[in-house]
Amino acid sequence: MADDGWSRALMAASGVPVASESRDDGLRAVVMEARTDGLPRERVIALAQHREPAVREAVAARPDCPLGMQASLAHDRRASVRVALASGPGLAGSIAGVLAQDRELSVLKALARNAATPRPVLERLAAHRRDDVARLARRSLDGVVLGAAPATVAEIEERPRAGAAPASEERSPVGDRASRVLAPRPSVPPRSEGRSPR
Repeated sequence: MADDGWSRALMAASGVPVASESRDDGLRAVVMEARTDGLPRERVIALAQHREPAVREAVAARPDCPLGMQASLAHDRRASVRVALASGPGLAGSIAGVLAQDRELSVLKALARNAATPRPVLERLAAHRRDDVARLARRSLDGVVLGAAPATVAEIEERPRAGAAPASEERSPVGDRASRVLAPRPSVPPRSEGRSPR
């Protein structure tokens, strides 16, 4: 029995086709097709119902995934498909609300990290009982607030430094350190609703 594994590995290393390789190649081809731009809608619908989760994940991650298909994939039995949908750039607001009620932690985290998640959904996730989900949602909300109106140089100079001790407290036992200047946090402009799919 143990020799079978070694012989299969030797055959695979030598380039001899193994029975499972043709199946893997076929699956890879279908996944690549599901990721292809300009795929006809009928074919996307057919691929969204494929039995392999990797194909459904590829469809869920498409930026042009239609709303009805998103609604179907939001209830997929595989968490990896729901994670792909929650992190997809074309996520609809109503579907984000449905995914915010998911019990799978990875789905909630992907939703909290997604720039396409609407603010009300992020606010709901920021109040989640799990600290890691709430923390990610709060970070996303901070990013949305910071990206909304860029601060001027004068406003930045007037702000108190985060973590700076008030003058009345004792000095740090580490001694004097030069203050560090960090680059501003990058912000991503909000997506326009009227943008056509790629």
